Amino acid sequence: MSLDELMTTDVLQQAQHPYYMGIKYEPKDYEFVTPDEAVDWQWSVDETTRVAIADYGITVSRLEDENQFPEQVAAFVRNHQANKYILQHFQQQLSGLKIIIPDNVVIKQPLNLIIDLMNSHPGAFTIAVLLGEGSQLTLQQTINMHGAATQDSCVIIGQQANNSQLTLATAIKNQTPMKLSLFGTLDVDRDCQTNWSLVPDVYGKLLGDVAINLNGQGSTAKLNAVKIGINQDYCGLQGSVNHWAPHTTSRINMRGVLFGQSKVNFTSIGQINHGAYGSDSQQEGRLMTVGKKAQGTVNPLLIIDENDVNAGHAASVGQYDPEELYYLLSRGITKQQARKILVYNFIAPVVHELNDDFQKMVVAAVEKGAGEDLYDKV
Repeated sequence: MSLDELMTTDVLQQAQHPYYMGIKYEPKDYEFVTPDEAVDWQWSVDETTRVAIADYGITVSRLEDENQFPEQVAAFVRNHQANKYILQHFQQQLSGLKIIIPDNVVIKQPLNLIIDLMNSHPGAFTIAVLLGEGSQLTLQQTINMHGAATQDSCVIIGQQANNSQLTLATAIKNQTPMKLSLFGTLDVDRDCQTNWSLVPDVYGKLLGDVAINLNGQGSTAKLNAVKIGINQDYCGLQGSVNHWAPHTTSRINMRGVLFGQSKVNFTSIGQINHGAYGSDSQQEGRLMTVGKKAQGTVNPLLIIDENDVNAGHAASVGQYDPEELYYLLSRGITKQQARKILVYNFIAPVVHELNDDFQKMVVAAVEKGAGEDLYDKV
């Protein structure tokens, strides 16, 4: 199906700015208002990944080179026709990467993919990851935004066939203040394992909505996110796992540390639909406000439409425990170092899911934010 067939005049006119519980944002911040132009970008891999691509028959191709609109991307658009931002994303020239892993391919070493965007105008970038039946993949993707663009949009689409295992880590970095919209969906079939970790190291404003759909019986999913807010950063991020099949399990863990005057809104949704009996949905969202003017909210939501299920959530927003700080000070640790220890312990449950490079990225963000706030008086 072509884009013109998906995005008819009626569909475009009826699309709305998305609503997210507990997330307040300015709709105009993420509108595309520039002409349709191609994105200037390139991708690269390390030697280990290059060898694995050749040895295992992995296909890595540019979406610009596709003869027709990819069905996986078309399905994503079809399922999000009410979202004005997503329709605007795909009204731009299609730019991005498609990664296909054949059936029954077990790749033990992590693959590292680096994507560099150099455009000076707003751009839309798409990544599609298709994992074959019985295959196993750990993919660490870093998206670097080097250009002078003040706005970008990124869409991540994933599909897992039966009995596959995917560990996906996505980091996004930029150099100058920008407004970024991030949308993503992983569709998961039967008896799969999924672990998706997000590190949006975005300087400026971020609006994000990511989801995992457990479509097949016996599948499990973990969705992790860590955000370090500095200066006047804004982050509104919704993470959800939708249970569509019986005996599926999910865990959502979102952690954030707020320095300066940053604002972070986390919303997590665990939805167990009718027919997904025997499922278990747990979620946890926590924010630590270090900056005196930092603001944050955590908004957990459980939607249950089935009996014989297990579900729960935990949420908190607040500063570190003064008693823990005084204990560390009593052990001869400096005030600056003691506060950093409390911050790192707070984000550890999510950071431990990341590789060394991504952990260093989080540490660098904490160090940058801590430069002023952690010297405040007790």
